[in-house]
Amino acid sequence: MSELFDIYKRGGGNQALTINKPYNVDIHLTQHGSNWFWSAFCVFIALAMVAMALMFRKPANERLFYYTAIAPVLFMAINYFTLASNLGWVPIKVKYNHAKTASEHGHHGTRQVFYSRYIGWFLSFPWPIIQASLLGNTPLWQIAFNIGITETYVVVMLFAAMVHTTYKWGYFSLAVSAGFVACISVMTTTRNLVKNAGSNVMLCFQIYFFIVMFLWSGYPISFGLSEGGNVMQPDSEGIFYGILDVLLFGVLPVLFIPVASSIGFDKLGLNHTVNRHGQDPESSIPKQPAAVPVKPSPPKDVEDSPARPSEQQRSKKVKKVKKVKRPVQRPSDEEESSAEKANVPSQEGTPESSGEY
Repeated sequence: MSELFDIYKRGGGNQALTINKPYNVDIHLTQHGSNWFWSAFCVFIALAMVAMALMFRKPANERLFYYTAIAPVLFMAINYFTLASNLGWVPIKVKYNHAKTASEHGHHGTRQVFYSRYIGWFLSFPWPIIQASLLGNTPLWQIAFNIGITETYVVVMLFAAMVHTTYKWGYFSLAVSAGFVACISVMTTTRNLVKNAGSNVMLCFQIYFFIVMFLWSGYPISFGLSEGGNVMQPDSEGIFYGILDVLLFGVLPVLFIPVASSIGFDKLGLNHTVNRHGQDPESSIPKQPAAVPVKPSPPKDVEDSPARPSEQQRSKKVKKVKKVKRPVQRPSDEEESSAEKANVPSQEGTPESSGEY
């Protein structure tokens, strides 16, 4: 607290380099560079406040474009607060002795390299890719691939900045190749999908991603003149990177909001994505319960008639006992002849046969 009171008594001003001094480093940031970083920080904070103020006026399912703009702006605001405070850096011995300082005495000095800048890029670089992918309703796995390649670019560039030998250019080449792959992926897969949305969406996509690629191409150039080749001083490096960052991660994402909103979720095919719980828009509308059919009342004659058996009783099956008819056995010829003889009286027993009257 006493240090804050001291700053207030001295009339304020930028005291970042007084409090956080650059120690054990020859080529480092000055107060002019810190002032520029504070200015960029204010620009990012202002853009974030405007975007968030407009976002809260929209329904929750119409804020997708705002999220893609606010995220990189806030990440870069935190990054530039760190840069302006002269924090988040390490001294790296330079390979080329182009930029010199008075503290060097016939040897290659050390240069201040801000690793916090690469952390900010790691969090912010995917968002322009995501915004371009939304214009074509790109599948999630394709967006994930593009994000992974973009993050590879940032991480490998950090490796190149941390290496003080010529091997840094090997990492630099790998990083540039990853950037080319990401751009080619967007310009082929996503561009083919944008064709289905119409000519006006295609025009917006081409203009937007052309600006993204143009600004992206400036980062390898700045690296070659600063951390790579040690040509520019850290103040000039900060101005070069700062202009690119403000345009790519500040102005462009915020301008994407009105452009994409004017096209609409329907035309971009994002209704299913932004709808609550990921349901289909038609299925999310609450359906009225089906009307229960009313049974007609029975006529009077049916009511007066005696009670009919219930459905349960009628449904019962009456078991009937089937009578088994046994086949009648007919007598054989011998039995029939013997039965006839038994029924016919013999001639000897009759009065006619005996002659007795």
